[in-house]
Amino acid sequence: MQILTTEDARYIDQEVPKQLGVSLEILMENAGRGIVDALWGQYDLFSLDNARSINSFVLFICGTGNNGADGLVAARHLLEQGVPVQIALVGDTSKCSDLFAVQLKRCEAMGCIIDMFDDFNDWSNVAIVVEGIMGTGLAGRLRDTTIDILHVIDTMRSQYNFDLWAIDVPAGVDATAGQISEGTLSYDYTVTFGAIKQGLLLYPGKAIGGTVIVAPLGAPWQQVLVNRDSTITIDSDLAETLINYRVPMAHKGVNGNTLIIGGSSDMVGAPMLAAEAAVHSGAGKVTLCVPEIIKRAVQGRIIPEVMVTSINENHSIYEGRQVVAIGPGLGRTIDIPDLVNHVIDCYEGALVIDADALYALGHVGSVDKDALRDGKVESIYKMERQLPYCVMTPHLGEFSRLIDLPIKWIERHYITLARAFAKAHQVVLVLKGIPSVVALPDGTVYVNTIGNTGMGTGGMGDVLTGVIAGFISQGYSLQDSAILGVYVHSRSADILSDTKTWGYTPSDVSTSIGCVISELLGE
Repeated sequence: MQILTTEDARYIDQEVPKQLGVSLEILMENAGRGIVDALWGQYDLFSLDNARSINSFVLFICGTGNNGADGLVAARHLLEQGVPVQIALVGDTSKCSDLFAVQLKRCEAMGCIIDMFDDFNDWSNVAIVVEGIMGTGLAGRLRDTTIDILHVIDTMRSQYNFDLWAIDVPAGVDATAGQISEGTLSYDYTVTFGAIKQGLLLYPGKAIGGTVIVAPLGAPWQQVLVNRDSTITIDSDLAETLINYRVPMAHKGVNGNTLIIGGSSDMVGAPMLAAEAAVHSGAGKVTLCVPEIIKRAVQGRIIPEVMVTSINENHSIYEGRQVVAIGPGLGRTIDIPDLVNHVIDCYEGALVIDADALYALGHVGSVDKDALRDGKVESIYKMERQLPYCVMTPHLGEFSRLIDLPIKWIERHYITLARAFAKAHQVVLVLKGIPSVVALPDGTVYVNTIGNTGMGTGGMGDVLTGVIAGFISQGYSLQDSAILGVYVHSRSADILSDTKTWGYTPSDVSTSIGCVISELLGE
């Protein structure tokens, strides 16, 4: 499913009328009807007393822009259906948008009860509040007057226990970055239009929006976005299109030969997790290459399906491999950068670079903070080192080192920076966070929509590296392997969380990968 930023939403509003001949007023009418359909989907609106008063009603709190106008349309439709409705206006109606003025006149003509917010005092009879103060229009922080209004809503909700809905995006949530302003409330539901807004998938915005319902716009808006970078959800629908059945004649040679390079005297387990995950993901043959000092220990603990060799004794170790993954547990001694650079220079096949191998690369680029702050996307990132076409799997700390930027900046511009990095270096970037994203060289970014808090334990990233390498060895492209890897890794953890909220291990996730693959194949 496609994801929209604030800029995308504005572009749709601008270009759909121009290119498709569907007016903004028609889009607004469809949006308002979508709100109504979403409300009916959750409640019997003819029975709004909710054990309080038979006079209970839906209260629309509307700003004077087009977001508020969406609410007015919905109020009008509910009123026509015989559902009790009232409207409380926020802002100066003499400075409203043209479409808001049109919709307000229509509501007035229908006899809808309309007050200014400051004059509204019938909170005890409110069953549902639908907030349409600003939608995607937030720039910076909320005004003090808006914070005061939200505080009143929150106080009344605590007293009268009504549900709170948002139109498109809750007031105070940045629809692109997911950052929230002081005074932002938590909502029960958000009705968004066309596609989910990016800020509702990124924390802390994701925690604010409640259950998100996507309402159709009634026009093929995707057609006007064909020349813009796309952001797409990673979900079961996407994964099912990527997974392939194996041919009946498949054997270990067909299913690929994977090499994992990693390990050190202090980190024996990390490369083992990666290698075992490659096996559980279906790789035909898996070899783990570790320092001689830990070779015997690894051989005594790893599953027998993994062959173990030594970094020191193999000069032709890369021959016949479909993929080489380097980094899990490799350590940060002074010789590691030379090893990583040797692999990058000598191996011409598919690479997965993870963990300490990423650290060994040091800074590979830099970010112009001023351009990032001003939204000048095309000039925010400067590449300082070329990289081979590969999959890179950093967590936020490792990504911070790669681009020489504090984590707090990355968190505010998460997807923008992932996209800029992948495009500049022409790599597939798996940025591991909450949520994880996969950024492709063409500018497309995929956002993971599954996973759970039980995954927050050491070794999960090593398993993901092995899963991705296992898919590459079987002939999947780097980008499909990254997307599938992220999905099956998270889905396996979600299955485990059904019986154990946390406390399951990365090894548990690894051994359950095959169940997820069977699920995707419908078996």
